[in-house]
Amino acid sequence: MAIELVFNIILGLCFAFYLFTATQLPATDNPIDILGAGGFPIIIGILGLIVLAMVTLKVVKDKHHVHIPMFDLKLPEGRMLVVNVILLAAYVALLDVLGFAVSTALYLFIAAASIGYRKWGRLVVFSLLTATVLVVVFGTVFYVPLPRGVEFLRELSYLIY
Repeated sequence: MAIELVFNIILGLCFAFYLFTATQLPATDNPIDILGAGGFPIIIGILGLIVLAMVTLKVVKDKHHVHIPMFDLKLPEGRMLVVNVILLAAYVALLDVLGFAVSTALYLFIAAASIGYRKWGRLVVFSLLTATVLVVVFGTVFYVPLPRGVEFLRELSYLIY
């Protein structure tokens, strides 16, 4: 029980920092936007603190150890979590090398395969289609500067977005 309380205290401090940062966002001069730039983050932070308080009270009231299989490295769920964290780190590291489109398609394919999805045809279509939609929406419609990659991949990305 002690480790859960320590974790909840650390998480509560993170939520408090998040709320403090959200309150520092500038107010809006748009009369239609009632909440302003910090409105939505403040609401999320308050909801997070409320849920955290409810979970903490349940842990204190029940006074028993909470076992989360996802954090137990002896179980397949725990090992799967470690593999996916490593995959996510590799994805972020490869964004500048392979570019957004290629890295995202590879990440989606490998991450889904690592959690046990074995319908390879659908997985390829899902990965390519999702990466394409993300590139079109963010790179072309919203003009978000996405990582382009190096050499050949950079030149190819200029043709796409």
